[in-house]
Amino acid sequence: MVTELTFVLLLVVSGARLEFTPYDNLSECLSTKRKIERNVGRYQKDFNKRWTCKEMTVKMQDGAIVEIVK
Repeated sequence: MVTELTFVLLLVVSGARLEFTPYDNLSECLSTKRKIERNVGRYQKDFNKRWTCKEMTVKMQDGAIVEIVK
């Protein structure tokens, strides 16, 4: 398991983190966020969903986030 600082695309619903995906840079993260909002944006307001990109320290194994440290 490796601890690293990376950009993470988070799906937050009612304050709880439901889904998170790591990205190498902020540009790639924001691009994916825009695509998601474009395709499902009209449904997000009904369920109090929010997508956000943040730089976070995470524990990763085999390219997947195992735990968010900070």
